[in-house]
Amino acid sequence: MGEDGVTIEFLSKEKLNSEDFEKKLELILEKVKDNAVLVLEESWTPGEKRELIKTSMEEVNDDFPGVEFMGLNSESSKLERARSFVYDKFLNEDYRRGITIVGNSRVMEKIKEEKDTVSFLAKMEEESS
Repeated sequence: MGEDGVTIEFLSKEKLNSEDFEKKLELILEKVKDNAVLVLEESWTPGEKRELIKTSMEEVNDDFPGVEFMGLNSESSKLERARSFVYDKFLNEDYRRGITIVGNSRVMEKIKEEKDTVSFLAKMEEESS
C-alpha cells in the first residue's frame, strides 16, 4: 500500500483463467498481502470461497490478518441462465458473470452487500515503524 492510499487492482477473467486454481489463489494472496484490494471479473463458487478462506487462514500472522471478500453476480435472469447453459453444454466452460472483491482484512471493511450492490470502505492505516 502506498503512503497516499490503497491500491485497487482489476483482474480480468482471461488473466485469472490462464492460471490453475492453486496458482490463482497464490496470485490473489500475494497481492492481498501487499494490501491491494482486488476486483476479479468473475463470481466465485462457494467451494472456491471456502478454499480461499482456508488457504488465507493458514498464512495468518502479525503482518497478515486474513482476507475479506464479497461478490456481485447477476445469474438470476433468464438470459443469464441461458448463457450459462450454452457455455456449460457447448463450450465446456463455466459462465460466471459477476465480480468478486478480495482484500486484506486490515484494509477492507464491508458496509453493505446485497444481490445487486456492494459497498465497502478501504481503510488507510498508519504503518508503525
